[in-house]
Amino acid sequence: MKIVLVTLLFVLPFLSFKAQTLEEKLLSAYLDFDTTSSFPKKMAASSKLELLANMESESYAVNYYAAYSKAMISYMETDKERKDMYLDIADAFLLKVKQIQPKNEESYILAALIANARLVVDGGSRWKKQGDIFNANIDSAKLINPNNPRIYHLKGVAVYFTPKMFGGGAKNALEYLEKAKTLFPGQVSGTILIPFWGEKRNLYFLGECVK
Repeated sequence: MKIVLVTLLFVLPFLSFKAQTLEEKLLSAYLDFDTTSSFPKKMAASSKLELLANMESESYAVNYYAAYSKAMISYMETDKERKDMYLDIADAFLLKVKQIQPKNEESYILAALIANARLVVDGGSRWKKQGDIFNANIDSAKLINPNNPRIYHLKGVAVYFTPKMFGGGAKNALEYLEKAKTLFPGQVSGTILIPFWGEKRNLYFLGECVK
């Protein structure tokens, strides 16, 4: 009897996971990533998203969030080589995202996020190339859907970290972040299969701007 019970303890969670839909698996992994500020826990959640993307290679959303998580982790990492390593993985998933839905505005937004993360690794030598890639992707996303809040969120964050002498700083970032704030409530957010990230982060930077 004990052997049967022990076996069930291992088998039932596995069967439960197998029974989950792709959307349920993705949402669970994303929430694990999004609801913690702990770097080790974010790393673990990102690994789950990466594993899921490798298992579901034809899914736009799964590849999208695997790339997104690696880009966000790169901002937290302190070692430049590891930052670029995470972004290399993000780029590999971005390539799949573009192959699946090349004209989706979120594909361009994701590309802009990764370009900005690349710039952050070494702004002194990368600002021109990665800045141009960032702006080109933001412009492409805007042509498809000018009401996507992540367009203005990313632009606002980029401006926030740009030196004042080059038109950056909190004051100039505020207009973009405020516009993003007005647009976030109108986005589709009923399913993880459509990206909806950014609102919480946008509110954080708005707070930083008005300090």
